[in-house]
Amino acid sequence: MATLQYTGVFALLLAEVFVFILLILPMPMRWKRGMITWSSQSVVAQRVIYGVRIAFGFVLLLFADAVMRLRRVQEERSKSRLIDDHAICQQRVQQFYAQRNTYLTGITMFLGLILISTHSLIAQIVTNGNASSAPRIVTSGPSSTKAEVERLKGKLVDANKEIDELKRKDRDMETLKKQADSNHDEYMRLADRCKELEGQLASKNESKKDA
Repeated sequence: MATLQYTGVFALLLAEVFVFILLILPMPMRWKRGMITWSSQSVVAQRVIYGVRIAFGFVLLLFADAVMRLRRVQEERSKSRLIDDHAICQQRVQQFYAQRNTYLTGITMFLGLILISTHSLIAQIVTNGNASSAPRIVTSGPSSTKAEVERLKGKLVDANKEIDELKRKDRDMETLKKQADSNHDEYMRLADRCKELEGQLASKNESKKDA
């Protein structure tokens, strides 16, 4: 059952990556405006967003469970004094699975927050583009022009801050991915070592039986 749950979390992560790539993919502003408008007004899109919010609630619960399980495994490992190689190997495998589940649920929630921020930023840019392209009555005079310039400068500064924040979050996500890859390599090494020790133990048991 737990494997099915984390498989669903992985599927949600892949869907988030696909949507994120779709949002940042270079395309004409007309297409992107239509996509943002559809996601904001379509009944189907609203139902999908509602379902994703519910899924994020379950992911949050799985993340808390994974963190508690990882902490429990680490405490058991620190308290136990095992000398059997097979038991030590099994304990390390349990720790790896706990770490994997923690990283998987954490990255899924983290990417979801980035996706929400990116969607909001693009929607704001599209809205500002629509407002700027609409016909407006411009008040003549240097004071109104100066106020408009100051307003645009303020929006530009806010947009630059949001872009810097998104870049920082992307770097954090890359770091988490590298940690997950490192843990996967460590697991494969431990699995090979476990098979090797099991083979040696079987050989010793056969030797004792022959003797």
